[in-house]
Amino acid sequence: MYKHECYKIFTRKSSYVVFALVLALMVYAERVPADWNMASDIYEELYEELGGPVSEEKESYVREQMEASDAQELGIYTEEDRIAGEVYYLVSLAGLGLQENTARQNELKEQMDRLSASRYDYRVAEKELGMLKEVESSYGFYIVQAWLGMFHFIEPFFSVILLAILILIGLSPVFADEFTQRTTGLILATKNGKRHLVTAKLMAAVTYIVTIFLSLHVFNFILQLNKYGGIQGWNAPIQSLKTASPYSNYFNSPFAWEVWQFYAVTLSVQFFGSVAFALVVLSASVFTRNALVTFFVSGVVLGLPRVMNVIGSEYQWAHFLTSFSYMETLRIERLFSSFNAYNVLGQPILYPVLQVIIYTIISVCLIGFIYRVFRKHQVSY
Repeated sequence: MYKHECYKIFTRKSSYVVFALVLALMVYAERVPADWNMASDIYEELYEELGGPVSEEKESYVREQMEASDAQELGIYTEEDRIAGEVYYLVSLAGLGLQENTARQNELKEQMDRLSASRYDYRVAEKELGMLKEVESSYGFYIVQAWLGMFHFIEPFFSVILLAILILIGLSPVFADEFTQRTTGLILATKNGKRHLVTAKLMAAVTYIVTIFLSLHVFNFILQLNKYGGIQGWNAPIQSLKTASPYSNYFNSPFAWEVWQFYAVTLSVQFFGSVAFALVVLSASVFTRNALVTFFVSGVVLGLPRVMNVIGSEYQWAHFLTSFSYMETLRIERLFSSFNAYNVLGQPILYPVLQVIIYTIISVCLIGFIYRVFRKHQVSY
């Protein structure tokens, strides 16, 4: 039965058409070749001199070089000058980040001195202080361009929408088609009916998500590997993931992870979010018995919190609703970009941890809902 459910999901032509379009868009996004062969040599030379955690000596040297560059008359601006300027900026920015970290630690210590150890505010400050101490040596210059390209695929709003569309198209008909085609009664009359059918469909849905999820990320990994010729910087701290774009800005993240560890965490959380959203789609499919209605209802569940936040941005509840939405679970970035904790029974629980807990509970409830609703359909069919 599981193989048959997989066959029905994986033989839908619409899924392949959308998947092909997504791959084409990924290739198009990387259409401008990075002249990495030349640039990598320059980065390597600068990394030998300025790479690793920032220090006062490195900051002083960079400051002198930037002042000397500003004092020079305008002339030919080479690629080497551009890269050197970028690296000097990153080193100086790392120094500023370390100063801000130290200042924040002092602020938290003063705050804790004024508070009782039994208060919630004290526990929050203590937790943040402990995390900030762990990332003191995380500020510096590292070569992480290929990893930035991989994280850029995880976070942007457009990429998340493409992933959600693949889930919607592939899973909206899973239960709905059984009722539309009037095959439910026949299936339930067999020895493999009842709960086995729901279990097989859930397993097939997870298999579909694993397939598209791994395919997209492996394809993006190959694109970045082809573009940069390697994945240097895998052991750099995630605070080095800093760009001018609105994505992959983990410069102020309080998490003391290396890039490869963070990549594994973000993939795991995004996969978890994909499965959680898939359960919404399956719940709508078994309840509405119509694939088209399921597609739009599930789309509304995904996008409505963001729309409400735009409309009612001045309201705290709208911001809260957006923060704990399926969209943010899939998008990942805001979960780890800064310190954010919530009061749960007097204990500070980190935002990403609470997000996973909430959607684990919701997902378990949705699984029970699917079994219950389908059993009712079975009796009344």
